[in-house]
Amino acid sequence: MNNTTFVYGSEVQGRGYATDMDIAFGIVTTLIGITACTGGVLNLYLIKNLKAFHNAFGFFWVVRTIGELGTDITFAVYTGPVTVIQPTNIPPFLGIFVYHLSYTFAYMQCLMNFIIAWNRFVAVWFPMNYLRVFNAKLCGGVAIYVCCQACIVTSLFFIFPCNQVGYGPRFYANVFVKCDPSIDRDYSILSTLLCKVCFTIACVGTGFVNMTTFCKIVYIRLTSQARAGSKEYKRDVRLFFLGVVQDILMTIVLLSIILCNNQKDLGLFSIVLSYDGLILIYCFNTGSMVLCNPECRRFLFKMKKGAVSSTYATGTGVSSTGKHK
Repeated sequence: MNNTTFVYGSEVQGRGYATDMDIAFGIVTTLIGITACTGGVLNLYLIKNLKAFHNAFGFFWVVRTIGELGTDITFAVYTGPVTVIQPTNIPPFLGIFVYHLSYTFAYMQCLMNFIIAWNRFVAVWFPMNYLRVFNAKLCGGVAIYVCCQACIVTSLFFIFPCNQVGYGPRFYANVFVKCDPSIDRDYSILSTLLCKVCFTIACVGTGFVNMTTFCKIVYIRLTSQARAGSKEYKRDVRLFFLGVVQDILMTIVLLSIILCNNQKDLGLFSIVLSYDGLILIYCFNTGSMVLCNPECRRFLFKMKKGAVSSTYATGTGVSSTGKHK
């Protein structure tokens, strides 16, 4: 691109007409976004109505779900429709703003994976200290910290010049937005660096914590049949493995985002894995919340008439009456 043809923000513009692939990809993205949004709302509904989740784990799950919902909404109301319509008059700031909004919420969700892993670590390793460690003050402080850090990290795009990224409907991906025709690179240095940092902390770090928790689970199964057979322990293990599966999926998607690196000429598999893959795993998170928790299934499908049992103590922070200790 030379000086006479350079137009700032051309990367976030549509092609002016929609191809069959544009329509198909846009509709699929919109439907996945709507499905993920519905699932996120369902998660919040379950946490609100099930006393078994009125604890630190449930609170952290709410914060994480809010992060997922923020990203889901951008896919449902902007990414999908814009891909179908392919307009050529999109204000550059809009395409960039949508990326920043989605990135902020995705960062929150990413960091909450790490927090939830530590929550499960304490529940399995130090069940008697769970309530003391994860008190209301700590939980609130963690939520505020995560939100503030997400906003601060996103603000870096405005501090370091020529690193903006926006959604390009022609490419079905978030692409680097050039600020000057003399720039040779076709990627955002800052975006690449932040993705690698997030991968190291939220994926590798979470994996290390989960591995330590898994070792303790194996140790308990081998040495303490009484505790291994308790409802509290079984539920802690179930929630742990739920988090592990989600962390593995997040690792795959984030690694693909790093490898794709905001490129414009991605293949179909790379597009689905690195872009739609993010909200696909959010859909999985909702499904796993229901499928892996019998109390959720009983509540939703009325398998048992009456109140859902909430007699979980050490691992969840809830007494037999469902109130915080």
